[in-house]
Amino acid sequence: MRGLGPSPGATGRVIWHPVNGGYVFVANLPSAPAGKAYELWTIGDAAPQPAGVFQVDASGRGAHRIAPVEGGKPVKVFAVTLETEAGVQQPEGPMVLASAK
Repeated sequence: MRGLGPSPGATGRVIWHPVNGGYVFVANLPSAPAGKAYELWTIGDAAPQPAGVFQVDASGRGAHRIAPVEGGKPVKVFAVTLETEAGVQQPEGPMVLASAK
């Protein structure tokens, strides 16, 4: 994953298995402001699906477990946005990381 918009120096790596899910590991992301968190999205043929919220440590690193996509649908892109701490059902905040299509 490559950094976008407000976090061009950020990087991320996803380890993914369609049946078992996987993990995302990020680096060089600034700490989320109070009341905010990073939210991971899986994007396939339909609308982006929320895949959980996470925070980063003081050095900008974080990791998050990704559950398998319902019905085993393929994921074409993984993306991270900055959202409210509780998470949202559709992306609203700025995209800070995205994988290649």
